[in-house]
Amino acid sequence: MNKNDDMNSDQSLSNLTPEATITEIVRSDSEAGELLSSIGLSPANHEQETLRSICQQRKWSEVEVLRWLKKHGSTTNGEVSNKSREKPDKDSTLPEWTTYLEESYISPNRSLLEEIDENFPRIRKIHGNQYPWLKTMKWHYDKFREALGMYYAFEQEKFYPLIERLKNNSNNNLNHGTIQKLEKSFSVIERDQPRLRNLMKTIREKGNEFENPGNACSTLRIQNENFKILFSKLEKQFEIEKDQILPCVKEQIKAKS
Repeated sequence: MNKNDDMNSDQSLSNLTPEATITEIVRSDSEAGELLSSIGLSPANHEQETLRSICQQRKWSEVEVLRWLKKHGSTTNGEVSNKSREKPDKDSTLPEWTTYLEESYISPNRSLLEEIDENFPRIRKIHGNQYPWLKTMKWHYDKFREALGMYYAFEQEKFYPLIERLKNNSNNNLNHGTIQKLEKSFSVIERDQPRLRNLMKTIREKGNEFENPGNACSTLRIQNENFKILFSKLEKQFEIEKDQILPCVKEQIKAKS
């Protein structure tokens, strides 16, 4: 590695411009290479080309691609992003788990929803006739967005505060009303998770399995990858709630009843 390479490798993704080479971009962030590959740009095939030159060849927006990389890389403005936070161990407290879920899943997923909301109408308007599945999936996405918003509001405004009460209740005389509310919360989660999973399955099927047509623009490619990231993170969140949160809450209720 020569001196220039040493300098380039020290640059953070947040400081790079579309004039950066693919090698510089990949070296700047641990996840940049995988993100580029996910939208159809193989870093190994374009190491010394600039992002701008590649995007011009493909009629992509280099500004949009770089902005997306900066948003979803392992760092944001030089700081480690929430999704990189360490997962609590099995002996961690319930509030530690809920804080982890809020920072590593709920907050990033809300951000992904906002990003999709911002771009989906424009993509559908421009490419809806060319790719009819964009129109077909809209109704199902709207239902999903509403259902996920309600699910997250329920968790953050009702379920997690109830979990906090468990921590603050040091004696074994847990309020009967709190127990009833927690048990109702279990029913909500056990009902809503399958509902959201079914909506995700339908959106994927109606949305061409999020496969990119060969000549797809960068905006459509980014949207498809955002859907994949969102659905993957949501499935992981559901697993943590099912395998860690709910059993632990039920155990504490039993101990304090």
